Amino acid sequence: MAKRERSTAQRLRTSYLSSVISTALVLFLLGVMGLLVVNANRLANHLHDNVKISVIIKDDVSETQAKQFMARIEKQAYTRETQYISKEEAAREMKADLGDDFMDFLEGKNPLPIKIEVKLNSTYFKPDSAASVRNQLASHPEVKDAYYQKSLLEAVSRNVERISTIIFIFVILLLFVSLFLINNTIRLSIYSKRFLINTMKLVGANTSFIRTPFLASSVWQGLISGFIAIVLLLGLVALLRNDFSELLHLTDAKMFAALFAVILVLGSLISFVSTYFIVTKYTKINAEDLYY
Repeated sequence: MAKRERSTAQRLRTSYLSSVISTALVLFLLGVMGLLVVNANRLANHLHDNVKISVIIKDDVSETQAKQFMARIEKQAYTRETQYISKEEAAREMKADLGDDFMDFLEGKNPLPIKIEVKLNSTYFKPDSAASVRNQLASHPEVKDAYYQKSLLEAVSRNVERISTIIFIFVILLLFVSLFLINNTIRLSIYSKRFLINTMKLVGANTSFIRTPFLASSVWQGLISGFIAIVLLLGLVALLRNDFSELLHLTDAKMFAALFAVILVLGSLISFVSTYFIVTKYTKINAEDLYY
């Protein structure tokens, strides 16, 4: 008899452990998708940084006038960031690219113009909007020319939309799959205790009394699974920090706190709701149906 009780207790512990680990892995996947979602804007901005409008200033415009013009550009709604490149900086960049001082052949004269790089806000990061901004900039009397890589802009714009759509679809699909997997895991765990539920019902326990310990256990199970998922996410972040720090925002404490809170709440909530309905079902089932 004692051996049978130990065997039953061992099965229950195995079932509980399996349920916790399965739920934790599902929550971990949800956390990974959460990291992608909260970093979607950073990924988009990283792609946007590769495209900028280069404004070439006329030769007769002084540095003071050019900087005043840049200050006016910075106040425009379309501007996210500007960069001033003086003639000297342009010469140093060209020297680094060529590997030789080209000014030696020009008797020290610098023919390079002042240039202002303009990065656009996300709302203007569309082919039509960028073309309109380029035309506005080119129309100023201080400007000799304004240009940007149109083909690159179109490619990046398409890729940003594609990435956003793919992430959204994956989040929705993974959420439904997660609900199904966690619910199924809890169902199997409670299935192993169906005879215990039936015994409690036979001795006169009502449905609320039977559900209470299962619901309390489900909340703890969800929290434990959530903490395991958080530990796995922290390990993943540690691995990604060095290689993808420019693409992923991995140092925002508030973002992580919010994401971890969502994982804990979601794990507990899904476990609680699934347990509520599954235990209620087994309190209403006939004794002969417990063997099927």
